[in-house]
Amino acid sequence: MKTLAQHILVTTGIILCIGCKDPQQQVPAKQGNSPLPVQEQQQNKPVLDEDKPSKDFENLKVTKKDPLPAKALVEFLPDKLGGETGSPSSVMKSEREEGYTVSMARRQYAVPPKGSIIVSITDYGGSAALNTKGYETPHSEIGVRIEKIRLPDGVGFKTFNPNNNSGIVAALVGGRFGIDIEAVSIPESFGDIGQILDKVNIEGLLKKAK
Repeated sequence: MKTLAQHILVTTGIILCIGCKDPQQQVPAKQGNSPLPVQEQQQNKPVLDEDKPSKDFENLKVTKKDPLPAKALVEFLPDKLGGETGSPSSVMKSEREEGYTVSMARRQYAVPPKGSIIVSITDYGGSAALNTKGYETPHSEIGVRIEKIRLPDGVGFKTFNPNNNSGIVAALVGGRFGIDIEAVSIPESFGDIGQILDKVNIEGLLKKAK
């Protein structure tokens, strides 16, 4: 009987322990072996919206249009900036991996006492839709002024750092031509670097492309 009584006590203890266990408690999953919940998987997916062009460029289509010769682009660059005559520092023609030909003309200008400006015209031909990232207005940055620019036949942006009097201007015009300006150590007397865009013969460039 003693053995039977002990057996009953042990069985009763096991039942009580099971009854005291929290029914909502779950066994932790094995780390590294179980997949993430669907919702958590979705949260960890990369955001692809950043790869999409903004509304300013969403209507651009890729075509097989050939660019103008690089030498033809030189004539639309400014002859003078800040009283100094600039000579073409480089004229390039390259082919993209996607198979689209791109031409570019570039001219560098000295701005006394120690400043410099580089102005480039790039003809993307029919592949401008593949190159819009360089003309999207960047995010704000501490100490840097950022301004969106709208032109009669294009859009771009301007940045300027007053700490070193340097900045860039970039615009895509005619859905085809990239105008890129880099200004370094510009004297305050030079004024707004955005005015350099007015020195580029954009109107003549668009007429030439027709």
